[in-house]
Amino acid sequence: MAGDTFDVLVVCTGNVHRSPLGAMLLGTWANWYLPPAVSGTVRVASAGTRAPEGASMGRRARAIATALGGDGRDHRARQVTEAQLRAADLVLVASRRHRERVIELVPGTLRTAFTMREAGRIAASLRLPAPPASAAELRSVVVGLAGNRALGAGDEDVIDPQGGPDDDYLRMAAEEVPALASLAGLLFGMPAAEVAAYHDASYGPELLAGREGAGGQPGTGRRRK
Repeated sequence: MAGDTFDVLVVCTGNVHRSPLGAMLLGTWANWYLPPAVSGTVRVASAGTRAPEGASMGRRARAIATALGGDGRDHRARQVTEAQLRAADLVLVASRRHRERVIELVPGTLRTAFTMREAGRIAASLRLPAPPASAAELRSVVVGLAGNRALGAGDEDVIDPQGGPDDDYLRMAAEEVPALASLAGLLFGMPAAEVAAYHDASYGPELLAGREGAGGQPGTGRRRK
């Protein structure tokens, strides 16, 4: 894990909805908010515990990613590997079951694996004097997350929308996106007003239209590089 990069791995079951959405958002936000010298060290990937290798990102999850400033057209599902887990500085999973699975595969991830909602709650309770200025400082934030797990108690799972109606995809976004925004506030320095906006957003049907900024999502405050 030590080195010049900060590696984030986001894991769900099929790697076609929850984990690619999370990875795209975190990668986009790191680029928006961190200085270039730091954002260039951040590498975000996703994988699944039972991934249909090579499958595209789900249509509705891709539309949500587009509305939030991401681009899922080139995503292809892949199976999580032990090597990925060992290399990751931070592992974010969609549910408690996924966390159990990654710890079973690589026991060392006990220190680095969190459900997305758990990590978001912990991050919302912590403050840093300034955003991390290096990959080493980003790794230190993960140590802080692990040391404050008691702050993450609560609902942990993000709904799996696979095979469900539109409402399940919107619920996925409502459970996942605000949690990741709180994490981005701590890790990447996303402004508090934008973190709050992701929490307050409606996550209504317009989000599935795939238009950037749909559903009252933040966007005007992003850093242009």
